[in-house]
Amino acid sequence: MRSVADVQQSLRQRAEHHLRLAVLRDLGRGQPSTVEPYQPSGGWFWRLVFVPAYRRLPWTVKERAMGRLGMTASGWQPPARRPGEPWRPPAR
Repeated sequence: MRSVADVQQSLRQRAEHHLRLAVLRDLGRGQPSTVEPYQPSGGWFWRLVFVPAYRRLPWTVKERAMGRLGMTASGWQPPARRPGEPWRPPAR
């Protein structure tokens, strides 16, 4: 039987893979002399449900969901700035 960590890792890898394929499709669309990226069989849920839903959710919802599923790094403090804020050097 697979451990929870194995299931989480598999879920994360599958999600990253299909998000990466979606980005490659978007980048190549409309570019001359590009070919459609390889589309493995199956994965219809990831392509038709997960990727569009993931793109529409705000970052705070994604961050909360990943935290509850235990799919985030632990033992470190996140940076003080929020996504979209410009970088500033740390105070001395």
